[in-house]
Amino acid sequence: MTSQRPSLRRSWALALVGLASLAGSFVAWRTLGAQERLAVAITSWPGNEYLYLAEQRSLGQRYGLDLRVQQYSSLEDQRFAYSRGDVEVIATNLPDVIAICQEVPKRCPELFLVIDQSEGADVIVSTADLADVRNLAGQKVGLERTVLAEYLLLRALETKQVPFDQMRLLREGPSFLINALEKGKVDAIVTYPPYANALRVDLRYRVLFSSAQIPGEIVDVLAVNPAYAKQHPSSLNSLVRTWWAAQALARAEPHASQALMAKRQQVSPAEFVASERSIRYPGPAEQAEMLAPTGMVARVVARMADQMISAGRLSAKAPLPTTTQTFLPKP
Repeated sequence: MTSQRPSLRRSWALALVGLASLAGSFVAWRTLGAQERLAVAITSWPGNEYLYLAEQRSLGQRYGLDLRVQQYSSLEDQRFAYSRGDVEVIATNLPDVIAICQEVPKRCPELFLVIDQSEGADVIVSTADLADVRNLAGQKVGLERTVLAEYLLLRALETKQVPFDQMRLLREGPSFLINALEKGKVDAIVTYPPYANALRVDLRYRVLFSSAQIPGEIVDVLAVNPAYAKQHPSSLNSLVRTWWAAQALARAEPHASQALMAKRQQVSPAEFVASERSIRYPGPAEQAEMLAPTGMVARVVARMADQMISAGRLSAKAPLPTTTQTFLPKP
């Protein structure tokens, strides 16, 4: 009997270890099961990389969120994906949100977070021999099939009173347009980082116009299908908190964060930092005012809609996106 006791004790010990392992697995399963999965559609843009940073570092887990980023090659592809119902939340810009409301009124989005403001990042780049926006008349101009690109071009022409129909337009994806400009197939293009990075330092080209000349108008937001927002308010609240966690991480670990985001954009960390110099990220304290019913975002949306209606690019009967403060963290 005495000789069997060590073996018996070992058996009990192994059983307890097995039970502990099972308990740990059960807790891990419960924790994973408690995470709400949320897909956010993005395109290549420096501000959107903070969502990728949050996904890669699992920053949403502390708020019960399993964040998944879905990359689209162009704003048009992203807009169509939302319109079809493939995604419920998108990181996009105000002109394209307005377009969604015209194309699919029943999915006209709510805007619940201001990601950034372009203060010179969105540009019209031309060959160096074109010295002024007026010189675009009669030229071939490339732009994406997006409302943002068209809006920036409209605003540039408006400042110099150049009719929109005096140009020949080529509508293609962002990478195609860069190639077309370099091969001399177009005289100018509407573009943005990371695509614009190399052009801005190349003496063969010049920036004819940028979002810095229309301050406060080119704004990027998180937008959601209102029906989804009603059903999943906690997910959206967690997403907002996750966004701020990504911003905080980038401040606490700048080199590692920049390297991760730059690698995904296929640029160097220095290029990524340079592209952000023309982008402003409004802080948490600014969000409530910006998203108020009569706040900055609502005013810009109304002004944009008026300009797009006047230019024949929007129906006066189309609904407009609304802003909401519902998902901002309470003070």
